[in-house]
Amino acid sequence: MDSLEFYQGGFPLETNTLEFIQSQTTMVAALSALGGGDTYILSGVTKQNDTVTDGVIVYKGEILPFKGGTIQPDVTIVEEVQKVKYASDQDGDGERDEKIAYRKRYVRFGSDGAKIFRFSALKPFIEGITSQIFKTFFKDIRLPYVGAIEDIPKGWELCELFSGHFPAIFDPSNPDYNEILKTGGENTVTLTEDQLPKHSHSGRTNASGNHSHSGRTSAAGAHSHTGRTNAAGAHSHTGRTNTAGRHRHDVPAEKHQNGEGVHFKIENYDRRSQKGRSAGDHSHSLLINSNGEHSHTVDIASSGAHTHPFTTNTVGSHSHSFTTNEKGEGLPHENRPKYKVFALIKPVY
Repeated sequence: MDSLEFYQGGFPLETNTLEFIQSQTTMVAALSALGGGDTYILSGVTKQNDTVTDGVIVYKGEILPFKGGTIQPDVTIVEEVQKVKYASDQDGDGERDEKIAYRKRYVRFGSDGAKIFRFSALKPFIEGITSQIFKTFFKDIRLPYVGAIEDIPKGWELCELFSGHFPAIFDPSNPDYNEILKTGGENTVTLTEDQLPKHSHSGRTNASGNHSHSGRTSAAGAHSHTGRTNAAGAHSHTGRTNTAGRHRHDVPAEKHQNGEGVHFKIENYDRRSQKGRSAGDHSHSLLINSNGEHSHTVDIASSGAHTHPFTTNTVGSHSHSFTTNEKGEGLPHENRPKYKVFALIKPVY
């Protein structure tokens, strides 16, 4: 470190000695850049109720004494100069020349000096040096912050560059993350049919032993049924006529005979007239003998809207196949992991 040494015995004070002293002062002043070359407090200037103590400040890189006093909104830079008389008389007036030798500058409260600025612009040295470090080495840094927005520290401000986005780490090999500030993604998504995995739904009901199913057909208005009985060998048909009041029946003799063919048995039959005698309201039994395998065509007339009950035959333990109906509405779903919100802050430049 440079130094200047004085001894008794007539030290030759010359211009180069003064320049050396001034250069050392300049080097000391250069240290003010540690605080960012801005306006901040080096020492002192402490608030005590409504007053401020003396101290030293830096104003835009210049180190200045601060004279305390009652707090006011503005402070001012006061400049005082002092002249000395030189041995020379360059103007030829017979007097030694008088020139400015000392220039003193300091800061105090008020608004009548050479320069005026707000007292609130003075911030502690640590804020100034921190700001300078970040500006020099971390000018694009963003730090997480979880306090109230209105309580963000001095020298910092809210960074809205990443608002509403999840951070992703830069990856030059991934086309989604190979560019700083590249954006993508959605808060919610709705899957398309092509995005669903291939799948189907099928099943079988549980077998529950021998069982059957019963039901009833729906009524479908007036209708009839036609069909034909199967031939099932020789057989006969029996029946009885309905009662229809007092009456008789005329039957030709040749229709009343034994042997193969048709045989009618008529009650109250009169052989002379070959007619059945009347006996009041009555009916007649009949037996139609079979004459070989044959079948009968039937037609059941309609009798208005009606249904038919039925029961299926039991065929042992069995089950039934089925396909389920469609479900779901295709609504969008949450596409984000569990999250908690915080802010990012950055240095104020």
